[in-house]
Amino acid sequence: MKIHLAIEASQRFGTIAVQAQGDEVRVSAIESASGIDDQLMLQIDHMVRDLGGVPADLGLIGVSIGPGGFTGLRVATATAKALAMTTGCDLVGVPSAVVAAQSTSGQEGNRSVLLSARRGTAWHTQVSDGGAVIGEAGLVDIESLRSALAGAGDVLADDHLAPDLVGLIEEAGIPIRVPQWSAAALLSLAASAHGAGKTTPAPSLLPLYPREPEAVRLFEARETGF
Repeated sequence: MKIHLAIEASQRFGTIAVQAQGDEVRVSAIESASGIDDQLMLQIDHMVRDLGGVPADLGLIGVSIGPGGFTGLRVATATAKALAMTTGCDLVGVPSAVVAAQSTSGQEGNRSVLLSARRGTAWHTQVSDGGAVIGEAGLVDIESLRSALAGAGDVLADDHLAPDLVGLIEEAGIPIRVPQWSAAALLSLAASAHGAGKTTPAPSLLPLYPREPEAVRLFEARETGF
């Protein structure tokens, strides 16, 4: 028996999904902001054993790689990498914006996902109906957002998006929706990528951050004295 696992912990609250061959998808909630270090591996083990399996039965792990919260991404990617390297299962890293585009109901067609960053900027990813990233994802500001939105049927934006960016989207007449992040959607995306032969080598799996994490910046400043 081969079991597929998905870990979506890019946001404050996350989910885990598992599926055995021929079985329905099972989903469990996790808390990404607090206690994930202690909970994640235990919940994965519990869900796998509920299917009648053991960790060695894992055939595929899909993990949401960001952008998102530093702690959730760090723990999720480290856990996925460790499991893949110890069990030998395949691994697929999926940008969290793609997970959001596939998890959130609404407009058909291309969707722009905006995840707020510092100083009035946001990480922009445009995603096709089929879950492919269009062009290059990256940071946008008020000057570059208008062109970045070209071709988008709607925008998925978190609550912290800068007001001037929100105003520009509204001025353009593009609907704004609250994004969702589902491990079940992630599981489907990872399985599709795996079926197409697209996997992520475990040693190269890294979280995607739009900027250097504050904890890293403070640590390096302490080390260098600047």
